[in-house]
Amino acid sequence: MNGITEVMGRLPVLFGKALYLTMLFPLVLLSRLPYSLLLGTVGRCCYFLTYSFARYRYHVVLQNLSRSFPEKPYAEIHALAKDFYRHFSCLVVEMIKSFSISKRELAGRVRIVNADLLEHYQREAKPMVALLGHYGNWESLSILPSKLSIPVNALYKPLSNKSVGRFIMYIRSRFGMQLIPAEKAVRQLMKAKDDASLNLFIADQFPGRNRGLPMELLNQPTALFDGAEKLAKAINAVVFYVELERNEGAGWDVHFSLITDKPTETAKGEITRSFGERLQETIRKEPAYWLWSHRRWK
Repeated sequence: MNGITEVMGRLPVLFGKALYLTMLFPLVLLSRLPYSLLLGTVGRCCYFLTYSFARYRYHVVLQNLSRSFPEKPYAEIHALAKDFYRHFSCLVVEMIKSFSISKRELAGRVRIVNADLLEHYQREAKPMVALLGHYGNWESLSILPSKLSIPVNALYKPLSNKSVGRFIMYIRSRFGMQLIPAEKAVRQLMKAKDDASLNLFIADQFPGRNRGLPMELLNQPTALFDGAEKLAKAINAVVFYVELERNEGAGWDVHFSLITDKPTETAKGEITRSFGERLQETIRKEPAYWLWSHRRWK
């Protein structure tokens, strides 16, 4: 009887794994098509479905854009929305392609513009925290372990949808990136605080009500997640801002800029505020590449 109970208890887990594999297999097959073909088929279909047909979160996109750029006329806001959906469709294609893209191909698409900045602190055996937003194709940074000679970790908040979470973890870990749940990051990284490592943190997510650092972002009162700042101070890590820029090879150029190499000497909220200000500058340069469909202002 105990054996039957144990099997019954494992059924939801087994069903979840079976569902994940059932969904993964066709995605891997689809991802093996040439990028240009995927872009011309899946990309166009995605654009039609999300923008023209289903209007996926269209009211959220328009509201976010209108409030962020109150000086722009409606026609320009509408044009920005169209540009966002085009980028979103390309992002979907890039995500699908990432299921089977080779290390060589992805390394050719992603260029680190100033790796020497990281190498400087690597020689000093300093841990590094790199803050970025949901801008460009942040998942393309999974190739960084293949382009750098230091361990690269991605800090993440587990998703409520476990199937989607498995897909994301598969994409991020294919080329050697280690994934660390955010709530375990301080404890795990404290053990290696005297060794050089690069720790990526997507820091523009909604931190929850009455949490995070309040500031004005894109003309709106915003709470920014400040967990990365607390982590940087706990392990005395060098802090960078990461900016992604679309390059001519249908990939991304990665720019690192220093926020501080003395985090314990900064005022409370200074690191998080600096990140928010730099992210705002990035978004204003090329607004279409930010994830406007997310309900950030709640």
